[in-house]
Amino acid sequence: MKITCVEELRKEFPIFRHRAYLDNACYAPGFARCKKAVEDYYDMHMLIGCTSFHQTLAELKPVANARAEVAKLLNADEDEIAFVPSTGMGNNKFAGAIGLKPGDNVVYGDLEFPSAVLAYTAFQRQGVEMRVVHHKNGRLPVEEYAKQVDKNTRVIAVSTVQWSTGFRVDLKALVDLANSVGAYVAVDGCQSLGAFNLDVKETGVHFVTTQSHKWLFGPMGSGFMFMRKDLVDKFDPNIVESCNLYKDPARQPYHHQPDLSIDRDYAIKFIDTAAKFQSASNIMGIWAMNESLRCINEYGIKNIEERIQYLVDVLRDGLNTVPGLTVLSPEERECRSGIVIASYGDLHADLGMMDTLSDLGVAVSCRYQANFGGLRVSPHFYNNEEDIDKLICALKGETKPLYFH
Repeated sequence: MKITCVEELRKEFPIFRHRAYLDNACYAPGFARCKKAVEDYYDMHMLIGCTSFHQTLAELKPVANARAEVAKLLNADEDEIAFVPSTGMGNNKFAGAIGLKPGDNVVYGDLEFPSAVLAYTAFQRQGVEMRVVHHKNGRLPVEEYAKQVDKNTRVIAVSTVQWSTGFRVDLKALVDLANSVGAYVAVDGCQSLGAFNLDVKETGVHFVTTQSHKWLFGPMGSGFMFMRKDLVDKFDPNIVESCNLYKDPARQPYHHQPDLSIDRDYAIKFIDTAAKFQSASNIMGIWAMNESLRCINEYGIKNIEERIQYLVDVLRDGLNTVPGLTVLSPEERECRSGIVIASYGDLHADLGMMDTLSDLGVAVSCRYQANFGGLRVSPHFYNNEEDIDKLICALKGETKPLYFH
């Protein structure tokens, strides 16, 4: 299905009634179907609560559906998917499971968003070395990682797309590099999942985690992780919760067993899927995220990626006509994303323009890291040419502010 018209879908994002919203890399606008899912979930509890074990199981049905939608999005198996509340939590689950030890090293780029790296930096106190790859004009080429990787490298921590430059890494090449020394590629998918295709089987990535409030346009506090099945079988979580453990079907529900025993009924025997890394989940948030995932899969991630690439073409053409503004993000389609950075070459000018645009009803951000950054514009597939035109007109001073009398 080629995406040529999104006007009906845009009606489910009320923000477009009054703003040209082009800040999806920060937070996606609220999606009406997600709101309805939250209302449905809460209505159920107001009317009947958890009156029986069977009702609890019914509550979990949309969670199972969401797991299937995630697997479809990533071309993964459902047994490789677990739900986590945030990208940082997902990375902590992975870092804790793989048994980092003194003498190991973790390689990461200097443009990485903190949550992609902090789970590993915590192990510095135990003798794990953190090795930094320095960007080249906003890019992190694989050959720069190769200079830091050696036989002691356990993890290459990387974002699919860099939040402050829009650079999209060659994941398959990075996996090949990691495999050559027996390391793992741990991916922060926040700035691409829902916008660009990530096929975990094609790329061979070992681990992916994300949260849903950006390009997946779901609610804050809901996300997921993927762990390759061979690693699920190899590693166990270092944090134990009752939801991680195998439950004997013959003794369900546990709370109806008069001889309930922690030693027997909660014995440390993990389930054999990625769900053993799951925490007590934000069920209401997953109900909502299920709706946004369904929408993305219905349109098709490859179609969405194609439309975003088209909108980025339109955006870059427009930005290049704005006096004094320079587009800094990569131009080549294979390493660009839905994030476009443009700058006046001065921090205060960029920040001032961000505020001016907001006053004129156009939403963008400013982002900087490692001495690189500027205005960040991030259109999703439900944006249109009119949104971009409003941005360009505002940048050129052709938009008049609204006055209320």
